[in-house]
Amino acid sequence: MAAAEDQYDYVIIGSGPGGGSLAANLAQEGYSVFLIEAGGDQSESPAQTLPSSGASTEGSPHAWSFFVEHYANETQARRDIKYTYRRNDGSYYVGLNPPDDAVPLGNFYPRGATLGGSSQINAMNFAWAPDNEWDYIANLTGDSSWSHLSMRQDLMELEDCSYVPIGTPGHGFDGYIQSSQTPNPASTLATPHMYRFVEEVFRQSGDVVPESREHMNELFARDINRLDNDRYETPLMFHFPTAITAATRARSSIADYMNNVISAGYPLTVSLHSLATKVITEPCDDGKPKAVGVEYMVGEGLYSADDRYEANANGEIRTVRAKKEVIVSGGTFNTPQILKLSGIGPRKELEELGIPVVADVPAVGKYMQDNYEGPLQIRAEQPWMNLTESPCTGTYNASDPCYVQWENNATGPYSSSFLGFASTWRSSVSWDKDADCFFLSIPMIDITGFFPGMSETAPNPQYWTTSIVKMQTGNPAGTVTLRSKDPREAPAINFNYFTYRAKEDLQAMREAGELLLKAYDAAGISYTRTEPDPAISWDQGVMDQTFGHHATSSCRMGPAGDKEYCVDSKFRVNGVSNLRVVDASVFPRVPGAMPNAPTFTISRKAFHTILEDA
Repeated sequence: MAAAEDQYDYVIIGSGPGGGSLAANLAQEGYSVFLIEAGGDQSESPAQTLPSSGASTEGSPHAWSFFVEHYANETQARRDIKYTYRRNDGSYYVGLNPPDDAVPLGNFYPRGATLGGSSQINAMNFAWAPDNEWDYIANLTGDSSWSHLSMRQDLMELEDCSYVPIGTPGHGFDGYIQSSQTPNPASTLATPHMYRFVEEVFRQSGDVVPESREHMNELFARDINRLDNDRYETPLMFHFPTAITAATRARSSIADYMNNVISAGYPLTVSLHSLATKVITEPCDDGKPKAVGVEYMVGEGLYSADDRYEANANGEIRTVRAKKEVIVSGGTFNTPQILKLSGIGPRKELEELGIPVVADVPAVGKYMQDNYEGPLQIRAEQPWMNLTESPCTGTYNASDPCYVQWENNATGPYSSSFLGFASTWRSSVSWDKDADCFFLSIPMIDITGFFPGMSETAPNPQYWTTSIVKMQTGNPAGTVTLRSKDPREAPAINFNYFTYRAKEDLQAMREAGELLLKAYDAAGISYTRTEPDPAISWDQGVMDQTFGHHATSSCRMGPAGDKEYCVDSKFRVNGVSNLRVVDASVFPRVPGAMPNAPTFTISRKAFHTILEDA
């Protein structure tokens, strides 16, 4: 823990893929870094190391349980079967007909509250953004260093790729995040009608039609991250690149990277169980405030999104000073909260809460975006495949045969994170030549998004669920708003779905759904569509059940000094010296379908930018 007068070159708030990797990289350059993390270090827990574990998303000590709104309209919001309420006894109710004592909470949206942040609890997808998304940032900011060719160099520096031959152009092979490809899961092609369904998706999407099972497996091994300008222009079915270490089939962990940097003796200090309460600023002679440190509170479960939270508990207040810069990397929900608590944000909101205005930055907490994920789910009249009784006990110890198999030889049910296929596809309303839809298709899954208790859902062999991930959403209507000036209280979060471009987004998802239904028709198995609800219109059904978990852009990047944006192309906060934001909140719009690899990439870019300025 930092003493009251401790000083470091850099003070960083948040240890996720933005702040954690940046802290480790700066320390290796010899700079002293103090990293503030609200959670503990659970990086050796099976819940975080196993690719197949979903338990890490549901509460302490791994995650904060945010509940968000999808719509301002209460009636529309509560049409979602995943909408969650809290009963008087403290338990959750999920569904459409809550009991009388239930208090509405919203839609479950877990975020990492652990060393490594959300990269320690996610599905480890490592698909890189379309090149056009990087070029958009370069054009918006006028900074050519954001072009896809420049950003590819940052990706190569951080990546240790294990699924293509060493030396393959466009990939790195000695970085700190290892990428591997999901092994071809046998379940995807296990039965004739499963094979026919997948084959028909190839055909309907316009991809190469496989000539045999062997050929299909070869096609699945194609690389979505290859060095190719048209990689998102051509329909592609593939198995995911993931941040999983090939030799151990364990999460390639940024938390492990930080711990290794500390063990090697570099000047990185991590303060765990430390909730940042505000950035400390001081006036300068030029009238511009300057970030000089951070105030934080020490204690476990201090934040209201933590299931251990007690309102009457108290944490010890400490401060730490930065000789060079303060960097906020709290993530899309917490970064705008921290800035606003520090007096950096929209003047009207701050003044209404009695927070002294340090810098009027209207874009803080506005323009938040997310991918829409619209579930298309069918229930077949017969099982897609016959399940045998699983030997897995879910105890993740020596009494669990599947855990022993994974620990001893990195194989078995616990060794993979994704038993299905992914695909890119372009609808008629894509705003460029790139795909605007991304399919995540999983057999034997009957859940359609995030809700408390979802990790306990057992496989159902009659179901097949595809999440239609909408890229290019173009709906910058989300907001992160303070409820109070208490740093322990989670903010109000509303994504305001389908406020802009609703017609185009719904049409794209409808076209994608029609493609998949044609493939199911050709599979030779009778089925019933369960989602979107066939009893109502397609568009209404999609609006009711769409969800997301890739929030970005609540402190978006743009032209320097433009009040419609929060930071410039060098991550510097408008109106404040020595203060940057480095996390997914700075993306001007959602970077494709999966922000995990892109966020690691911008952290690497921030590292170079800070070194140049230093």
